[in-house]
Amino acid sequence: MDTAAQQYCDNCHSALQGEFCHHCGQEKKSYIRNVSGVVTEFFGEFSNWDTRLWRTLIPLWFRPGFLSRRYVNGHRVPYVPPLRLYLFTSIIAFLIFARLLPDTSADVSPPDNVLVQPAADATPDSNNLADIGAEIRKNVQQSRQRSPSGVKVSFLSEEGQQEFNAKLDAIIANPKLAINKFFSLAPQMMFLLLPLFALLLKLMYIRSNRYYMEHLIVALHSHSFILQMSVIYLGLGLLQNSIGWNWLAAIVGWLETVAFWWIPVYLLLCQKFYYQQSWGKTLLKFWLTSSLYNILFISAVLTLIVLSILWA
Repeated sequence: MDTAAQQYCDNCHSALQGEFCHHCGQEKKSYIRNVSGVVTEFFGEFSNWDTRLWRTLIPLWFRPGFLSRRYVNGHRVPYVPPLRLYLFTSIIAFLIFARLLPDTSADVSPPDNVLVQPAADATPDSNNLADIGAEIRKNVQQSRQRSPSGVKVSFLSEEGQQEFNAKLDAIIANPKLAINKFFSLAPQMMFLLLPLFALLLKLMYIRSNRYYMEHLIVALHSHSFILQMSVIYLGLGLLQNSIGWNWLAAIVGWLETVAFWWIPVYLLLCQKFYYQQSWGKTLLKFWLTSSLYNILFISAVLTLIVLSILWA
């Protein structure tokens, strides 16, 4: 009876007993191959990832706490890993948020309190348009010098406050600068809030004897759901405004309302089904967690707005 030839690890030359080396962990696989083999493997990995994506999204949207329980209990291969899911969702969501904003770039117009008096002989077809434009810019600058922006930021120094007001005037003229900077920094802000949300869960359920990483898994899945449902909510709103049939627009509007209210209901059910506590304790801890996290979130957004103006 013929026996297969003994295979050895290409890295440490240990005798193999399977596809992976028991000594160094390297897979017995050659990455040097022809182009057809690379293309076949690429489409195989893509289809596998696509299958896992839909297998992840359906329970993420409709089964609160299911993915977190499955991951903690060791069922990980069929689903997209929580961190990869969140990073993918965050990148796509904030790109969509930035695209959905209306174009705010417009010509600078003088403030309402600036009265521009053109020359007496200036008419639409006169040759003095350049002089009138210069006069308008001069009046606008003088007005800003007399009544600068009165926004006071408590944690800025005097020099920082002056820089902030100067840049605020520029942002008022072209808000797109600050908006672009805001959405470039927002994913980082959300990523920093994730461990804080997990810490809140750890404190609320400190007697559950769960590791911090178990709460972090819940935070990753919850934030992925919030971002995805926010995209769906905004998309339904745009779709409703573009539909000409009233009956169809009413249905889309109803779906938009359901998507909005499903977010807090989902988060409540997620805590209930994941931590398996009574409804009384779950409602109390959900209210405390939501209140504290909303304070952190609003503070982070306000800080991010200031940074967006300063760094725009």
